[in-house]
Amino acid sequence: MIKKRTIQYALVFFAAVWLTGCGSKNVLWDDIERLKQENTGLSLQVQSLKQEITQLAEQVDMLAGFDETTRLQDLDTLQTIRLGRRTGLYDLDEDGMNETMVVYVEPLDTAQDYVKAIGIVEVELWNLDADTAEAKLADWTLVPEEIHPLWGGNIFAGYYRLPFTITNILNGQENELTVKATFTDFLSGKVLRDQTTITPEISVRH
Repeated sequence: MIKKRTIQYALVFFAAVWLTGCGSKNVLWDDIERLKQENTGLSLQVQSLKQEITQLAEQVDMLAGFDETTRLQDLDTLQTIRLGRRTGLYDLDEDGMNETMVVYVEPLDTAQDYVKAIGIVEVELWNLDADTAEAKLADWTLVPEEIHPLWGGNIFAGYYRLPFTITNILNGQENELTVKATFTDFLSGKVLRDQTTITPEISVRH
């Protein structure tokens, strides 16, 4: 009886050892497979980075062979600005008095296409019929953060639509007025100017 129990205990022991060994083998195999996958992923990343480095090196070599001034001249950069025909005074609240001046600044590139150039816009309102000391009625300066949301247009036109409050500036003047605009382009450093004349007549359309 004792001998039979001894044999049973031995069988149980060997079975437990065998099962434990199988479990360890399965765990080890899973680790090997996981490490293989990670190694494959890292190898692909290294290849991608090598290709990117090679491409960047080629770009640097290519750009080094060109003169910076020549590159800027070959781009369709800002060439001129134009004040749009809708620039004028407006009675937007329809109270019978012009309280707003709207200036349409149209930036044009070397191909005479509209381009959303970034820069600083300075606008001046003049009465050239007045004495020199009183000729300039008002001036404004807008930075890129201010003009950026004011861009508008369609497939046929592009412009910055700049509204300015002119309440108490005109003081009943009926003379023809002059609007001057200066655009300082951040990309090329160009300083471009244009001017147009407007009349104080009341308009509610813009």
